[in-house]
Amino acid sequence: MSHAAEVTDVLGRKVTVPDHVQNVVLGEGRLFYALAVLDRDAPFSRIAGWQNDLRKLDPKTFDGYVAQYPEVANIPLIGEASEESVSAEKILSLKPDLAVFSISGHGPTEHSPIADVLAKAGIPVLFVDFRVSPIDGMRTSFAALGTALGRDKEATAFLDFYNTHLKRITDAVASLPEESRPKVFMELLAGVFPTPGHTTGDGGMGDFIKAVGGRNIASSVVPGAIGDISVEYALKADPDIYVATGNRVPGVLLGAQVGPEQAASSLAQVLARPEFSSLRAIRDGRAHGIWHEFYNSPYSILAIEALAKWVHPELFKDLDPKATERELYATFLPAFKDTGTYWIDEALKP
Repeated sequence: MSHAAEVTDVLGRKVTVPDHVQNVVLGEGRLFYALAVLDRDAPFSRIAGWQNDLRKLDPKTFDGYVAQYPEVANIPLIGEASEESVSAEKILSLKPDLAVFSISGHGPTEHSPIADVLAKAGIPVLFVDFRVSPIDGMRTSFAALGTALGRDKEATAFLDFYNTHLKRITDAVASLPEESRPKVFMELLAGVFPTPGHTTGDGGMGDFIKAVGGRNIASSVVPGAIGDISVEYALKADPDIYVATGNRVPGVLLGAQVGPEQAASSLAQVLARPEFSSLRAIRDGRAHGIWHEFYNSPYSILAIEALAKWVHPELFKDLDPKATERELYATFLPAFKDTGTYWIDEALKP
């Protein structure tokens, strides 16, 4: 006889989830990053439908999955890359056992009427967060997903891996005085938008900067996870380190199926933009690139380790993010090939 489990989601809601969940609908396709760790031997087996954001916003990764698993191209779509595009009727037609939505992003969020429609139809909705509070939210979300999918053991193993790697960094920087915490400017999707200065503030990837012992130049002026600062503000703040996030061109090309030379060349193009080329961090060679999708992924421990080495190179000279990446793939993502470039330390001079 099957039984139901009560799961507490990231909003503190008690959600009753049926035993042996078989069909899951994802409010964003990129929530798949978490399921891949939990269902590591058959990563797409439970996905009954998802949004089209993975294909649209990170096409290199999507194409990489399709190359290994052609059936990925045929997973039913419940919408494109916006909440407005999502169809409750389509979700209901797929007869899911569980819907997983993010509290913020390109799909249905906590205030979405779609969640109410599904609840009335008896379909449990579990809310997760990998982007607003990408460290603490990830921990709560991963534990909840593990319980909901009957993968508590796998979730615990991954969280142990994440927390062990993170603790090494946070312990090392815990007692640093403010003046020993370098100033960091992280420009999100640098080179993609007509106006430069899209960044992270109090939350989002700003949490990574804080965790590694850096000072985010935008934290006092951007109240949320994302926002914008002016070129003048960035120049006046005079950051010690500049980090561009990216996953496409124009911009910094990083992610699956991207070679290091492609990544370095694209970073050089971004650094040559006249608005920020005079930044001391760029002139002094302390400018780097990182995969944008780490902002919304449980694999963000790789971003944190790379950032730690950039912000405190002496303190973390023995830290090896590439070794952590190999461990992540070998232990938690065995179904996927370890290909691509997810961070770049320096630009190729044009």
